[in-house]
Amino acid sequence: MITRQFNNDISQEASILGRSSYNATDPAVWITLISESEARTRAQALITQYQSLPPSKLPQLYGIPFSVKDSIDISNLPTTPRITTAFAINRLLTAGAILIGKTNLDQFATGTTGLRSPHGIPRCVYDPTYICGGSSSGSAVSVAANLVSFAISTDTGGSTRVPASLNGLVGLKPTLGTVSTTGLFPACNNIDCVCVMSKTIDDAETVYEAIRAFDETDIFSRRDLPTWDHPWRDPVRFAIPPNEQLAHLSPAYAALFGQFVTGLNSDSASWCVQTEQDKFDYTPFAHATQILYDSSIVAQRLLAFQPNISTHGLDALHPAIRATFQEALDRKFTATLAYEDIFQLAQCKRQSERAFREDMDVLIVPSTPAHFTIAEVQEEPMVRNKAMGRFTNFVNLLDLAAVSVPVGWWTGENGNELSFGVTIIGQAGRDTELTELARRVMGMEKVRV
Repeated sequence: MITRQFNNDISQEASILGRSSYNATDPAVWITLISESEARTRAQALITQYQSLPPSKLPQLYGIPFSVKDSIDISNLPTTPRITTAFAINRLLTAGAILIGKTNLDQFATGTTGLRSPHGIPRCVYDPTYICGGSSSGSAVSVAANLVSFAISTDTGGSTRVPASLNGLVGLKPTLGTVSTTGLFPACNNIDCVCVMSKTIDDAETVYEAIRAFDETDIFSRRDLPTWDHPWRDPVRFAIPPNEQLAHLSPAYAALFGQFVTGLNSDSASWCVQTEQDKFDYTPFAHATQILYDSSIVAQRLLAFQPNISTHGLDALHPAIRATFQEALDRKFTATLAYEDIFQLAQCKRQSERAFREDMDVLIVPSTPAHFTIAEVQEEPMVRNKAMGRFTNFVNLLDLAAVSVPVGWWTGENGNELSFGVTIIGQAGRDTELTELARRVMGMEKVRV
């Protein structure tokens, strides 16, 4: 955990280096691992630099070990040809954090399962038979297996929220533009988001405050956030997806989500009240989910990866990534179709604004519809990858903020308990309210099947 007690003994924090937990020796977690001697040197340099300061004056993340998704640039580490360190990572280093390494991911951050990497398959920390989720797969495992205190990941269509949920973590996907994406190899440039994975809400908030800043070199960085003329109600109004969407949940997840909603409606959760399902129009959220995969927006990935494809060809890609790119190439999107999709998405955004104003303050969804085994995904890689994004894909497209939190447990096929999580979604700029509500949700009794 990110607590000041670690700052009182930085050598203790640096000494763990994440090598004593499950997956500590799994090469699929890391792509580039900092040597122990280098990490200790960094720790000693921090001790020397700040030895005269009292604990209350130490940098915000003094001595805290962290990992970084490999799609984010670090100077002198081999991710991309760039030689600079990403804007957000520089802020973490300035705040005293200690980089441990760069983590594995679905190739080109294109996937939600964690199975699409040439560097191996990271496994769920609770049972290696199950997927750990993606695309920020190694990031999630590095935190959940206690290899680091937090991870910096990315999220375009669910790449932080999915693996966080499957590995019992908090996955904070902040408002777009509040954290710079300078130094991030893009997936879909205008909806990419730099995110945080941690064990607790407090830790996620601490890291977010450290990396949150306007960056004029990032064309999507925001100087000002939207202002809303409708404050959250007291009690907070929450909505859930309609039954036709919840019908896609696995039996265990359906039971868990049902128990969770029952708990929110109990007297012990008097701080929230549910919007009746038949009074809430989920259409714009469902439509936006389809837009991510079934429209010209997917052509953004071709734009980002065209230099690599031109140099190495499609055959160099993971088969599932190759199939995704080939489909986009075959569809031959036109400018006319692109504008049509832009207008459809704008309509969805306007409809979602109305829903948040009139029907709810937050939308609460299962973070994923199921937790698949690795074998299940390998049987139907495209279908099950897409299925994992049912409740995540629309969030960035509609310019929403979200936080995924663990709320329960279920027993997998091997008798091991696996994590179940929900995502709390709100409008851009509502990050503080969302994390406060998430803190209350995490304080509830855990559901279990």
